[in-house]
Amino acid sequence: MPRDLVLGSGPSGVAAAAALIARGREVVMLDAGATMEASATALRARMGSQEPHEWTADDRAAIAAAPRSERGGIRPFGSDFLFHAPDSEPIWCEETDVHALRPSFARGGLSNGWGSAVLPYRDEDMEAWPINASDLAPHYAAVAPILQVAGRQDDLAAIFPAYAHPSNRPLPASAQAARLLDRLSNRRDALRPLGIHFGMASKAVADGCRQCAMCLHGCPYRLIFSADQAVDALVATGGLEYRGGVVARHFQEDETGVAVHSDSEVIRGDRLFIGTGVLPTALIAARSLGLAGKWLTIKDSAHFFLPMLHGWRAGNPAAESRHSLVQLFWELIDSKVDPHLIHTQLYTYNHGFAPDIARRFGPFAGIAKPLAELLSRRLIVAQTFLHSDSSPSIGMRLEGSAGQEHFAFRAQPNERTAVVVRAATNRLARAARLAGLLALTPLARLNPLGSSFHCGGTFPMRRDPKKSETDILGRPSGLHRTHLIDASVFPTIPASTITFSVMANAHRIASLS
Repeated sequence: MPRDLVLGSGPSGVAAAAALIARGREVVMLDAGATMEASATALRARMGSQEPHEWTADDRAAIAAAPRSERGGIRPFGSDFLFHAPDSEPIWCEETDVHALRPSFARGGLSNGWGSAVLPYRDEDMEAWPINASDLAPHYAAVAPILQVAGRQDDLAAIFPAYAHPSNRPLPASAQAARLLDRLSNRRDALRPLGIHFGMASKAVADGCRQCAMCLHGCPYRLIFSADQAVDALVATGGLEYRGGVVARHFQEDETGVAVHSDSEVIRGDRLFIGTGVLPTALIAARSLGLAGKWLTIKDSAHFFLPMLHGWRAGNPAAESRHSLVQLFWELIDSKVDPHLIHTQLYTYNHGFAPDIARRFGPFAGIAKPLAELLSRRLIVAQTFLHSDSSPSIGMRLEGSAGQEHFAFRAQPNERTAVVVRAATNRLARAARLAGLLALTPLARLNPLGSSFHCGGTFPMRRDPKKSETDILGRPSGLHRTHLIDASVFPTIPASTITFSVMANAHRIASLS
């Protein structure tokens, strides 16, 4: 039986593995496989075995008090395993002031701490790609059951026709979100000339949400999709062999197959599918393809936050049962603002709002705490993403000899970014005003380069790939058995959410290879 090797257990890895298994291939997944510490695992298991009203005050405090990771992400159940680099890869222990993008060596990758928002890409935002949305459509359909997408058919279906919700099971909206959705619906005709389309946010969340508001700290019931659980499901079918503790350093391809080299062994297979994430994939490829010393480019989807206050009464959101994931999507489509779609995610109250507001008062944070709490109950935060054509990018180059390697990084500004951010902020503020929101435009802030983790394009797909490019099956120029399957092969990064498209494209590559 043909034996395929899949590097990485994140969303692209499990999507490719699922496609290969469906084709009757023997699949071995090689993975670093970092997991949560025993104490964090025990906390999750304890809380997940109880209903929210049964949780102790100590357990609630433990999960809510966990600070953000030192590397910029969430710390699920107090664990920093999401961004912990193995000792064998000291290259990732170095901090950089150029960008906030970080690799994950966790079992399941970055899906252990993502926000679960799910949207596909549109043809209009893929004009630089050698494939189009219709090529991805059957693969969106194939991976949607893996993600267990929760959502409903609404106005957004006209913008994203390849996207459907067979279950039509949206998560319950918060009181603030429900009120805002009503207001938006009543002003639909006034919003359309502004280029604003809206709908409930679709998310990769399974049935059974307890609305315990702990989403951003890790769901105790493991309902938010994680590729870690998808690995378990594929292993249970008997079609996948999972091997953790393997950190690939480089690969070699010949006419008989592909060999993956780790520090301790060489693993051979007929074909290789690399989905280790944008940074580790770049490192493995640079080592294997003779690209050390060559500048590569990581494309980024820049994002900014715009706080808004609502003027209507919605009770005390802090006392409400709710989830704390994204509630609504706004899509801005107007060539006067940007040639591509601009995607916005709206978040209503969560218990992190008040401390964040208070911190902005600096030494007066203690005095301002009551005011911060009042403001937080009327706060709705818009997180807006831009297409990579309107975003800065990251230059990276592997330097040094074996054992002393390091990446050099440089920011690559884009003069369009400030112009688009300003125009988008003004347009969103006008839309907000129609819905009864006051946009605090002076407080809008562009986030650090790479911090959206919506990045890729290091080895873009082309019809006629050159060095440092790949063909439509993710094969680096000159190779036949090695496929890159994560966002590294995206020619551009559209503004809408990235994970769904990463999985669909990985599934497409594995299905057609």
